[in-house]
Amino acid sequence: MAGLSHVAGYIPAERPSLFELREALEISEAELRVLIQSHGLCRIAVENKLRVHEMIGVAVDLLFEGRAELAGEIGLILCTSTFPAFVPYLFDPFAGMQRKWGMERAEVRFVSQLNCASLDFLFRLARLWTERRGSGVLVLAADKMGLPRSRYLQDSTVSADAAAAAVVTKTAACNRIVGSAVQSNASVYNSMQASPEEYAWFQNTFTVGLVKVLRDVLQQAGVTAERLRYMFPANVNRGTWQRVADASGIPFERFYFPTMAEIGHAHNADPLLNAEHALRHGMLQPGDLFATLTVGMGSTFGCTLFRH
Repeated sequence: MAGLSHVAGYIPAERPSLFELREALEISEAELRVLIQSHGLCRIAVENKLRVHEMIGVAVDLLFEGRAELAGEIGLILCTSTFPAFVPYLFDPFAGMQRKWGMERAEVRFVSQLNCASLDFLFRLARLWTERRGSGVLVLAADKMGLPRSRYLQDSTVSADAAAAAVVTKTAACNRIVGSAVQSNASVYNSMQASPEEYAWFQNTFTVGLVKVLRDVLQQAGVTAERLRYMFPANVNRGTWQRVADASGIPFERFYFPTMAEIGHAHNADPLLNAEHALRHGMLQPGDLFATLTVGMGSTFGCTLFRH
């Protein structure tokens, strides 16, 4: 059964506070108070030197450090970014990374149409690949914001720069994938360009979509919500996960997002960064069930269930 064998992340060292970023974000004092006091945000990771593919390269180096043999098992590289990464014409951003780790023959696919729920789609594709092809899959997620003002998502969150890398293999000793689902409701198809009425509809209803995709995955795996040890969600904001906890009956304490306050919303990298934090601190016991839970403008929803 396919499973998550290793995870690593790159987070920029520069992390200015929201107070320091207020002018660049063009937000009011009232909006600042909501972000800090209600949403639980504090600092935002900002990368001023590396480009997106270079951040990914650092995350991959951390992933394969001391385990170069793992790179030799990779047959497919899956990457996602919520915001398109611009590169020069005919420039292959992954060529250097592939040569460095001997992955020149690995196929490369880029997925982004599901916005911040794309990570769970990558997990779904990785599971299918490893079970049918046998070789491992390198899963990559990274984003870097170009304009400071574009970091602020009204009434919701502040975007950060970060990268994460993970390996899915057929022979993983733990973190086996036991269920997954990706769903879409195209009611806000214009994303940030949606009308105020459409945007308000999304903000008021996306919690339902998150609860539905979570319940569908649990039903698919034949387990109850009570058995979930942790949820590793995207770093949207604290209020979102409190509402999902209330609606799903899962205690809020099981929604684990320790990176949010000090990083912000790093899009598809968030669940991997939160999972890596939990794994590094030994918070999971053999047999524990945990899940990633994601939401993207569109509206898109994703969930992947793992057994440690």
